[in-house]
Amino acid sequence: MTESGDRGGLATMMRLLLFTSLFVAWGSWIQDIEAANLHSPAAVLAYACGLEAQGDHGRAATEFGRYLAFARQEPTAELPRLEEAMYRLADNLAQAGESDAALRAFAALGERFPGSRFIPRALLGMGYVYERSGATTEARQRYEKLLGMETDPEAAALAALRLAWLSLAQPGDEAMARRYLHAVVHAAQGEKAGETLQEYAGDAREMLQEVEALPRLPYKDPWLAGTLSAVLPGAGHLYLERPQDAGLVLASNGLLLLGTAQAFAKGISGLGVALAVVELGWYSGTVFSAVSLTHRYNQQLRHEHLNSLGAILDLDSRAAGVKMTWRY
Repeated sequence: MTESGDRGGLATMMRLLLFTSLFVAWGSWIQDIEAANLHSPAAVLAYACGLEAQGDHGRAATEFGRYLAFARQEPTAELPRLEEAMYRLADNLAQAGESDAALRAFAALGERFPGSRFIPRALLGMGYVYERSGATTEARQRYEKLLGMETDPEAAALAALRLAWLSLAQPGDEAMARRYLHAVVHAAQGEKAGETLQEYAGDAREMLQEVEALPRLPYKDPWLAGTLSAVLPGAGHLYLERPQDAGLVLASNGLLLLGTAQAFAKGISGLGVALAVVELGWYSGTVFSAVSLTHRYNQQLRHEHLNSLGAILDLDSRAAGVKMTWRY
């Protein structure tokens, strides 16, 4: 009985050991297959696209770079999505904030595939990167190249919107901004205009309304502010809705004038002349301050109005993601 039980226990142990060995072998085989797949171009590209969809642009750029490494290591390898990978590498670098690397990647795409269907989007992405870094001249150059391209009307429309925005950076360029916006509206009137282009045209129309409203903003008159301050120090600042500054200016000028008058009344002419000179400079500064603050008031009013366009032209969900907003 005991001997039989020992044999049964041994058999059970042997079966368990055999099952464990088979399970480990099966797991190793699966891991080998997965490892092989992870190192294939198709798997790396799929993984990179997944990271991009999750918004992990830094890691996505790394994986797109790995996909491109296959092309460098095996020049004869067939990589049918090489152009796309090069563009998406540059785009993800741009969205990850790697400006210099993104510009190099966009340029590499243009050098290797000058006729690629991704060139319009690459130019748009380069424009975004340059604009974000403050290089508006370079950004304009990339956007303007897009205006004549018929291969990607949506990218051209976005470029026109950006050029319109940049034209509003300085007062006096509203006419140029209108031209760009009207171009977007006109492009959407074609028979082949898609839904996205119609959306951009709607943005352009809304932006045109805001631009047309610029001359009707409640600006202040610099000459009136200066004249008021010349007649009564502080009146110009009160006109600019700065009551505290107005009170300070009125009090300081009043005290200097009072001190000057008392000095002459007491026969202290030297002190009277000195105070008069100080008061003349202070008085002139008061007038200049009112005029200067009026220009600043008007500029800020204009910028605040244009900031409302940021919600219209927020391209974060459309391309390389530069949120447009004025900084004053």
